[in-house]
Amino acid sequence: MRGVSRATESRPTLIGRLARLADSDAAAAGFLLAATLLALLWANLPGSTYEDAWHTPFAITFGDASLELDLRHWVNDALMAVFFCLISLEVRRDLVLGEFRDTRRMRVPVAAAVAGLVVPAAVFLAVTGLTGQPDEARSAWGVVISTDTAFVLGLLAVVGRSVPVNLRVFVLALSVVDDVGALAVIAVAYTDDLQVVPLGAAVAGLVVVVVLRRIGVWRGSAYLLVAVPVWLGVLASGVHPTLAGVAIGMLLPISPPSAEEVDAAEAAARDYGRTPTSGGAHRAVLSLTRSVSVNERGQRLFRPWVNVVVVPVFALANAGVVLTGETLAAAATSGLTWAIVAGLVLGKLVGVTAGALAAVRARLGGLPSGLFPRHLIGAGAMTGIGFTISLFIVDLAIEDPALAAQARIGVLAASGTAAVVALGAVAVVRAVDRSRLPGRQRLGRPVREDRDHVRGTVGAPMELVVYASFVFTNAGRTAEVVDELRRDLGEDLVFVYRHLLTDDPVSARAAEAAEAAAAQARFWPMHDALAARAGRLDDRAVRRCAVDAGLNLARVDDAVAAGTHRERVREDHADAVGMELEEPPRFFVNGQLYDGPLDVGPMRAALELTAGRARSRVPAPARGREEPPEDALPVRAPAVREPA
Repeated sequence: MRGVSRATESRPTLIGRLARLADSDAAAAGFLLAATLLALLWANLPGSTYEDAWHTPFAITFGDASLELDLRHWVNDALMAVFFCLISLEVRRDLVLGEFRDTRRMRVPVAAAVAGLVVPAAVFLAVTGLTGQPDEARSAWGVVISTDTAFVLGLLAVVGRSVPVNLRVFVLALSVVDDVGALAVIAVAYTDDLQVVPLGAAVAGLVVVVVLRRIGVWRGSAYLLVAVPVWLGVLASGVHPTLAGVAIGMLLPISPPSAEEVDAAEAAARDYGRTPTSGGAHRAVLSLTRSVSVNERGQRLFRPWVNVVVVPVFALANAGVVLTGETLAAAATSGLTWAIVAGLVLGKLVGVTAGALAAVRARLGGLPSGLFPRHLIGAGAMTGIGFTISLFIVDLAIEDPALAAQARIGVLAASGTAAVVALGAVAVVRAVDRSRLPGRQRLGRPVREDRDHVRGTVGAPMELVVYASFVFTNAGRTAEVVDELRRDLGEDLVFVYRHLLTDDPVSARAAEAAEAAAAQARFWPMHDALAARAGRLDDRAVRRCAVDAGLNLARVDDAVAAGTHRERVREDHADAVGMELEEPPRFFVNGQLYDGPLDVGPMRAALELTAGRARSRVPAPARGREEPPEDALPVRAPAVREPA
């Protein structure tokens, strides 16, 4: 029985498997695709059961008050508000804690999204004008401006390591700006009767959300009670009610777990472990819940439901198009259909790519680490997958059934074409990433075993040097990639860590604490502890990492306060500045700057392609002090030897 029990515990439960499936972007795209195919099949059955079903009225009555919508509008207006709220929560987290907490990083996806709204609309209007389409068809220009985030994220999950990890962050930020812009267009261009009083009531509700956040309310139920009347107010105003989900998601509290709350949660859990009572369990659950922000709890709650219910049901309700020889022939010769295909496939690709590159060239901001201009082509192609809002705008803008059918066929054809183009672009860029040699910039300071922080053996066939910061969001991802490379390449790889500071003052103090750990021969345990808390480091967390790494905390505090290792940290940072390394992490592969994504496959390919090439490396001196080569940057700090 004991053996059976262990075997059972080692296997995931059915509920666990379903939870992971519901949380997967690839599974979400699969559910969405299945629902789309089912909608097409249902709509093409004999009779009118598809339209009859979705036009069934459903009312909620409370006393004398009643809200009645047909099933399709309950899906489009209510369920999709949850979808947009989830997307806003994810972007808000990236703005506060993630890749885009530096607003300069957000400027590029914003510019790309704006161009991705304007250019497709211009292409659509040009094609409909050239083909002499009626005014009703031309008014549907909003169909081509939106990106289907669920399909795009699912496609990114399918291609997996074929794209840089930060491409998902970039596309997600771009998609939300795109969605907000599309919804704003709906509110302005496709709202016939705006009611100011209900809209004012909704704005007042959003003010209440801000007040709750300011006074530190952490229970999600309080925000839910306000969210419902906000949605009702936006619905009654005539503005598309999913905008309520966007606004609420952007306003919900988000912050890293504070040390005090984490300590309180740990204490409550220990108390329950010593005295397992229902009251102790309740206190432990409340403490753990309070330590996690409303934003992150909302993501955990909404994501499975959005993936397996909300978005698939939306597709089922809106993707049903009658496909016959007559409708397909009409669509193939329709200027409206081709305008939608051109706007989504060509307009999105050109707009997003050109907008992002223009923003970078104008120095408005930079691309996320590991992301390069060639990756923007795949991102631009992916954004041409327009589905959710595109189909919705078809219903808003076009009343003629024949034109509406041509428009829906255009949306489906454009989305499929954009997906194929995106996959082709990803394959080409992947091949370039795998075959691309590191850049020409060479490592300025040679690796010294008696100075640098080294994992592996200096002189190994492959050498990987990183200039990084512990407070940078990608510190954890960098550690994961390096660990996997070390597992794959074993003794053939030597890894070296150097400091490249950010504007965050904690960056310098964390680096000095790591050097203080080096003085206690514990650099790598400290490195791993700091990397594990990437994106949520403060001074107290740095001290906690020192304790976790087994350091003498008093010695670390004294060293940081006295600036004992400040010069050593500044040396690395000065080297990075001298080599024009703008932001962490930046890698040198066998002595040459790596120009590729932060991903195992391309980095391993670059390491193997250049293995055994001459590198700027100086072995540890056998005796005395060895002078560095003339082309090396000067060494000003005393040597520090780190264990592997």
